[in-house]
Amino acid sequence: MDAVHAQVDLVRLEVKLLRSKDQKIVQREVAYLRELRYGKRAPAADDEPPQIIVDMPGPEGDTP
Repeated sequence: MDAVHAQVDLVRLEVKLLRSKDQKIVQREVAYLRELRYGKRAPAADDEPPQIIVDMPGPEGDTP
């Protein structure tokens, strides 16, 4: 990695990718940066919040 960084400005490259006219490239790079910062479990910005169902019945045989 150090050899690559010595030859290429990785920050400049990332900025160039984020400014791409191809939205797939931009989305992929944003997802990559989000994963680097927050880990694989980070929700995407456009994800809906989890739905919580309060009155969901339990498994069969769970009633007294």
